[in-house]
Amino acid sequence: MALAEHTRVNGHTRSALKARAHDVIEDFSALHKDVRKLARAANKAARVEVQHAGERLTSTAANLRQQARDRAAMLSDRVRERPGAALGISLGAGLLLGLLLSRR
Repeated sequence: MALAEHTRVNGHTRSALKARAHDVIEDFSALHKDVRKLARAANKAARVEVQHAGERLTSTAANLRQQARDRAAMLSDRVRERPGAALGISLGAGLLLGLLLSRR
């Protein structure tokens, strides 16, 4: 292979490598942009999901508070209807709890 031909082949190879390197850099740039878009979309989806979870939690807490109020009112009514039975149940529960705790 002659020197001129060898130089021409090397020059062609060098140009091809530069073009390929430029293509790879462009591919990485496009990939970087796509990853940023994906990260933004994932962030937005996570924020929406957290907001919905917060709303569900608030609703559930409100429902539980209302149920607790309703049951407390019902218990209060029952105690007023039968104070003797309520006192007996309270004493029995206290005695049982005291026995269980004293065994420790």
